[in-house]
Amino acid sequence: MDGFKDAWLAVDREGRGAIATNDLAAYMKQQGSDDSFVRKWMRILDSDNSGLIDLQSFCDTLGLNVESMRQELQAKSAAGSSGPEENSGHSVQFISGDMDQAMQATVAEVCLEGLRLSQHMKDAPKWIKNQLDSKLGFLWHVVVVNGEFWCYYGHEPGYSFVFRYGKHIFIVYKTPSP
Repeated sequence: MDGFKDAWLAVDREGRGAIATNDLAAYMKQQGSDDSFVRKWMRILDSDNSGLIDLQSFCDTLGLNVESMRQELQAKSAAGSSGPEENSGHSVQFISGDMDQAMQATVAEVCLEGLRLSQHMKDAPKWIKNQLDSKLGFLWHVVVVNGEFWCYYGHEPGYSFVFRYGKHIFIVYKTPSP
């Protein structure tokens, strides 16, 4: 069972107590496994089809002690924390978009890093946009919203991702070069 515990701790690096499908897929790809493995695990462990595996379901299915796992997660999280969002218990929640999962993972990672590194919230979108332009090519747009929102925008097909992380909603999209 230690292999399963180690895998959980490797995927849930931030100690959130939940693993999203794209996090599991990225980890399994690094381990050399294919998508069928991820689908099987999601079918077994994501009983409500939310796209998330929570720690309780994981431990119940595998017969692990959930309190022991929580303590290990807290210890790991405390040892590697770099900011208040890191230990918040939040996870990325897909709202809408047409971006593939690998790119969603990259975009979400950049956005969360922007939250961690920005002294002021108003600086985060600019930092995130510059990072995305640098890593994924030009003409990215980043809007960060707290609370309700409505929007309608045009974007390059395959380059739109709207997600929630805690109280923040990220609207990230790319427009074609003129």
